[in-house]
Amino acid sequence: MLQNFTFRNPTTMVFGKDTELQVGELVKQYADKCLIHHDGGAYLEALLNRVRKSLTDAGVEIFELGGVRPNPKLSLMREGMKMCRENNIGFVLAVGGGSVMDSAKFIALGTHFDGDPWTYQSFTPAKNVLPHGAIVTLPGTGSEVSACSMVVNDEGPYEVKAAIFSEQMKFDFSIINPELTYTLPAKQTASGAVDIISHYMESYFTSTEDAEMLWGVAETGINTIMKNVKIALADPTNYTARANMFQAAYYPMDGAMYVGTVSDWGVHGIENPMTVTYASTHGLMLGIMTAAWMKYTYKRNLPLYTRFCVKCLGAKMDFAHPEITVMEGIANFENFLKSIGLPTRLSEIGIDDSKFDFVAQTAVNNAMGGKVGAVSQLSKEEVIEIYKLAL
Repeated sequence: MLQNFTFRNPTTMVFGKDTELQVGELVKQYADKCLIHHDGGAYLEALLNRVRKSLTDAGVEIFELGGVRPNPKLSLMREGMKMCRENNIGFVLAVGGGSVMDSAKFIALGTHFDGDPWTYQSFTPAKNVLPHGAIVTLPGTGSEVSACSMVVNDEGPYEVKAAIFSEQMKFDFSIINPELTYTLPAKQTASGAVDIISHYMESYFTSTEDAEMLWGVAETGINTIMKNVKIALADPTNYTARANMFQAAYYPMDGAMYVGTVSDWGVHGIENPMTVTYASTHGLMLGIMTAAWMKYTYKRNLPLYTRFCVKCLGAKMDFAHPEITVMEGIANFENFLKSIGLPTRLSEIGIDDSKFDFVAQTAVNNAMGGKVGAVSQLSKEEVIEIYKLAL
């Protein structure tokens, strides 16, 4: 049954056309100096010019730090923290997708943190966190509403990716204008869609019994994404499709959908070290890992996997042989990935089994209690078997 819970979401959502023009008045409520954080891409320049003008018109002094890359790096975040301290900056504004938002969150958390931010402990209340907001350019991660920042420590012998949690990292506001995604490359649109689907799935395969609200909402969200990503890829300026994707993206990440239940997050646990090791794309890798993970774990809760494959993946219910239903659903999911231009196997992106032991050990090291997934509870050996299924 559902567990007891307390839920709060402090993020103000500003959704719709031209909403980025409100950023100056929004930031001014918090500070007179703002760090704009972005990836530095030329594609952003027109948007950044609108943002700069809005801030300047509101009397906000601007500082900028570009250079964010996929799987955002701790070294750049430290640079941002130093800029904020030395210039007495009072607000951090992310302009970009998930990596930019995660980087901005951690800068806000760590600027006045008493100690090394990398050692920050999950869910520990932080003090003196800088106000921070986002203008979102890519639906997928849900970072615009979540309390999580994915941080890659690039300061050791090899890179380590970790999820840092703090309720204080939730943005004070997030601006979402679906029009800003019209020019996204098809691969990013598709990868973002798979990321959203994965977020729903990580909560869907819960150990909590009778989570009917969770399952129903997740089924609706996944079907919404699978329908609208194809529309957006065929017609990139379809506002309705882009808006539906954005709304579906943030819903599983603010906590309202899965509060009171136990979420797994095993797929992300086995995907993160694989993505970092091979410098791949998060959503793309999630698609490959999701199919392999389902093949390995479905017998652990066959009724729930069967429901998922019927409700979300278009499989026909075989009451006499539910395993056939699951296999059909997984095949349908892989066909969906192909239909939106994404791979279904590691071998398609040039990955072999030579580093599986290292990557699986990293996954286990990053996991709570030495097992990957709160529900699936995968050992190192089991993670390797899933990687083999993904080949």
